[in-house]
Order: sequence, then C-alpha cells, then structure tokens
Amino acid sequence: MAIRKFKILGGIGCMCFAMALQAQSWVRIDYNTGSDTPNRQVEGVLRSAEPNASGHALLILHHGGGFGFNTTRQYGEYFSRRGFVTLELKMFQEPSGALPAQVLLGQVAGALKFLSNLDGVTSVSAMGMSLGAFLTLNATTNWFYDHYALADLRFKKLVAVYPVCWFYAEAARQNIAGIRPFAGLPENFFQRSAGIPLLILAAGRDSYDGSNPEICTQLVKEIPDEKQRALTRLEVFTDATHGWDHGKTYSFPTGGCIGRTNCINQIISSPEVTERGKQSALNFLQK
Repeated sequence: MAIRKFKILGGIGCMCFAMALQAQSWVRIDYNTGSDTPNRQVEGVLRSAEPNASGHALLILHHGGGFGFNTTRQYGEYFSRRGFVTLELKMFQEPSGALPAQVLLGQVAGALKFLSNLDGVTSVSAMGMSLGAFLTLNATTNWFYDHYALADLRFKKLVAVYPVCWFYAEAARQNIAGIRPFAGLPENFFQRSAGIPLLILAAGRDSYDGSNPEICTQLVKEIPDEKQRALTRLEVFTDATHGWDHGKTYSFPTGGCIGRTNCINQIISSPEVTERGKQSALNFLQK
C-alpha cells in the first residue's frame, strides 16, 4: 500500500517544526450488505499514527451532507497526531448519493475488518457525526455484528456526535416505523445490545430534537439493556446546535424532526464546542 508523505509548511522559523509529518493514502475496502451477499468496495482516507503509534485505530463517519462536505478531515488530523491510525470513510460524496442503512452499515463492518487487519493495530473504535452517529449507535447492537457475520470482532468504543436522539428513544420502544434511516432494520434491533462503551456528544439546541436538551438524557434512560446503559456516557453542550463542527452558520428545511415532522435545521458554527468535543472524545477513547 503506497503511502504519500505531506509536509505541512508554516512560516519562517519554528512553525514548520511544530507541525507533525502526516502520512495518508486512499484505500479501497471490501464490504457486503449481509452474510452471503456479494462484496462491493468503498473508498476511504487512511492516515498513519503520528508521531507515536498507540495501537488504536479510529473509524470516522461523515454526516448526511456527504464526504464532500469535508467535515471528517479535522478529526482525522486531530486523532492521527495523537497516536491513532484513522480511516475517514467516503460512504457517499453528496447528499443525493446517500445509500440505504444496510449498505452504510455494511461499509462500517467492512472498515472494522480492514482496520483490524492492519499491522500494529490492537483495537478499533469508531466515531460519527449525525448520520455517522446513527451508524455508531447501531454498532452497539448484536444485530449489527450478527447480520454482517463479524464473529467475535467488535469495536472497542463508540462516539456518537450530535445524534438525533429522538430516533433512538423511539427505537428503544420498538417504534421505528416511519423513521427513514431505520428502513429495512428489524423492529427490535436496538434491544439486542453488544455492551460496548458509548459516548454521546449532544447538542442542547438540536433542531431535530426540538431544541430540547433533555431528549438525549431521556434516550440514555430508555436504553433497553441495563449493561449498555451503564456503559453509556452523555455530554450535552447546552448552547450548541446540530452540526457545530461544520465551520459555517446556515439553515435548511429538513424532515426527520421530533414527532416525525418537518422543521428548519439551524446550524451555528462553534469552534469552541468543536475543540471541546474533540477533547472529550480523546479522553474517552484513550482510557
């Protein structure tokens, strides 16, 4: 596998020495949509751990705006500079190319296998934003590991960044009908917990959740499996909105809001919350 090295050049003086050299490459990853289905391939950006490899790998999953929105790079660079091998999965480029849940989850399963087979990797965790958070929450279930025939392979830890919490409060009640991302999944998939440590980083002013900071707290209380509840941590950034790490402030009409309604998704860029979220995720993943 060819690895290209890039120098990040600063101004005159010591800045160029302060920035770590990073090695990255595009890779292709085999995946399927369930046992006994044909293999397909998905691309991703693989970054080596700089400067000191920890043995940990981190799968990074983009939001519904697609890989082209370029939100994952900041996380790939941040975690690779702190000893993680990172893989930013290119599940689809633009929103119009979004794929069904079983395909996206198949890509996640394929990435778990891929990273687990890399030399020097001793554990694999995953984090995702919005749609990516949906996928990481699904990876807390035994349904996920059974459906994709992963045998004993498991993520070590999972981080869900601004997930739509009301989705999973409904899934906890086996009431997923009419929630589009759950299409094709069994009604009781969320009841079958794999017991994986989970960190939820939630927005207190998330439009999808009706700007109600208590929705994610309620979700954690309703997680069906007692062990999974005990393994779940929640941090709510009270004044943050969905997409706090997008780097721009904007809004758009959307479906999938609380109560299966439409709403305007208000996104306010917050570099401060973005950095706090990165630090919280790092603290969780390094323990």
